[in-house]
Amino acid sequence: MLSRIGHVPRVLHSGSELTGINPVLLPGVGHFSQAAAALDRAGFREPLNTLHNRNWPILGICLGAQLMAQGSEEGEGCGLGWIATRVLRFPSIGPLGTALRVPHMAWQAFSPPDGVLPFSVPAGRMYFAHSFYVDPVPSASGSVCQSEFGGVRFSSIVRAGNAIGAQFHPEKSHRHGKAFLSGWFAWGKLIIESL
Repeated sequence: MLSRIGHVPRVLHSGSELTGINPVLLPGVGHFSQAAAALDRAGFREPLNTLHNRNWPILGICLGAQLMAQGSEEGEGCGLGWIATRVLRFPSIGPLGTALRVPHMAWQAFSPPDGVLPFSVPAGRMYFAHSFYVDPVPSASGSVCQSEFGGVRFSSIVRAGNAIGAQFHPEKSHRHGKAFLSGWFAWGKLIIESL
């Protein structure tokens, strides 16, 4: 998707490659504990924290967004701790008493309130595919946009400074995801120029 909007993504394999030249995309499909351990093994945790503390533009997608939290019910391992909350598993029975089909895989309307994102995103819909979610309940959770699945409220967007986490998959969300990534990347380049 980044290639389609005119950018050449560079895949990094170790933290030493994270030089702070371009906006950083923290992708994610997988298991929280394994991802947290992989961040440590490859030496990403410290440089990511350094960039975050410099207000660098960082985008976490799905598991990448969840890694911005302190920890997860999915297993052991510490997240990056940029937002003061945990990642929870969707229950098999929702608060409305109905069975929930987990993972939550669906297109859902997405229209963030004005001002919660530092770039413009037109109203549309995004594709979600996840069994776990960032808990929006703590007041310091950084949850800036919420969605619902079977009566369970979850964070669809979290934010900590210039680090933004999207629970949905913009790369699977066609023109709506393309607009989201285009807006994020253009904003990120402007932020980098101002640092």
